[in-house]
Amino acid sequence: MGQGLLIIVFGVVLGASILMFQQKQTALETTERQTGYEEEILAREIARSAYDIAKNLVSAAGNDLSEAIANVNGRLTNGAPDYNGELTGVYQGGNYSAQAFMIDGQNIQIRATGWFGDAEHIINENFYVKMLTVQDSSKVEIEFLQSMAGYCSAVFLQRFIPNTGQKPTMTGNFGKSSKSSKSKKNSMKGYALGKMVLSDDEKYWILPPEMLFDSGHNRTGMDEIIATPADIVLSPNTRVNFFIGVDKNCSEEGVWEEKYKEDRYDYIHNALEEDTQNLEDLQEGPYSMIEAHATDVQTWRIAFEDLRSFSVKQHEDIKANGYGGSWDPYYETYGGSGWMYKDSKGYRKLKDFGQKPDFSDQVIEVTFKSCSGNCQN
Repeated sequence: MGQGLLIIVFGVVLGASILMFQQKQTALETTERQTGYEEEILAREIARSAYDIAKNLVSAAGNDLSEAIANVNGRLTNGAPDYNGELTGVYQGGNYSAQAFMIDGQNIQIRATGWFGDAEHIINENFYVKMLTVQDSSKVEIEFLQSMAGYCSAVFLQRFIPNTGQKPTMTGNFGKSSKSSKSKKNSMKGYALGKMVLSDDEKYWILPPEMLFDSGHNRTGMDEIIATPADIVLSPNTRVNFFIGVDKNCSEEGVWEEKYKEDRYDYIHNALEEDTQNLEDLQEGPYSMIEAHATDVQTWRIAFEDLRSFSVKQHEDIKANGYGGSWDPYYETYGGSGWMYKDSKGYRKLKDFGQKPDFSDQVIEVTFKSCSGNCQN
């Protein structure tokens, strides 16, 4: 009887111990899960704070993308932006890092990582930088850098002027046949005939396109071509788009247009994609690659692809990763490892290909030169 009672008591104690252990184990696991959840929240907050810090640093650089990269990633000993650098710090008992990557001529990707305890949170977001926006009353200068193309193309400019409540009064001889300054071997004109219209949201006046270069190709035979249209004066905050009219059989070569006629060309490739619903958000088009100048915030190189033989994805891959090799349809990439080489002006070095987008068909450098107070001379 006594022995049986002992066995019963032992069993009860053992069961109670097991139950207590299980309860403690459950409580421990609950605490660990709660701790992990709290760490994830804190890591997310730290990453978001790091992103906000990086975004403010990028914004402080204005249109200067190289400066924006340097603000976040730091600089090399020679003063150039450190494209492999990062911003690090401590926040709320955790750690963070932030990096900025140039995607194209007007988009920067900010990657921010936050750590707290065992938790990690990563944010990848693109930051849009307005390109080809005039800061001050300016004349426009366009230099043809290269033209390695089978097709001919003409080059045009189009202005989007902010609507201040009054129809813009055009300076110079806009809408009239007016010769511009002569440079090197070419006498370039910069006028257009046509009506200006309001955008759908009535925020901008849309002016008719103005020819800068007539249809041509393989222009590299000339030492230098610079157009400085005397009759084009850009007002502050104007958005400026450039585009090519592709002339496959070169039937328009050498023909100057007093009035833009789209049906003269096989198709149009914009530097910035137009959206009359919201001209504030003009984005780099798939057939162009815009690159900001390293030091002059009012200078850009615009490299156009004139073929339509490739997908948008193929264009995007070249822009982001460089030329690479052959197209891999499974991974959707040419396998490039970045733009490793620069040309003499500090831009990405372009090459001529036939079997992939090369963006070397029509390449111009655009500068908005301030003429405030002296724009009519």
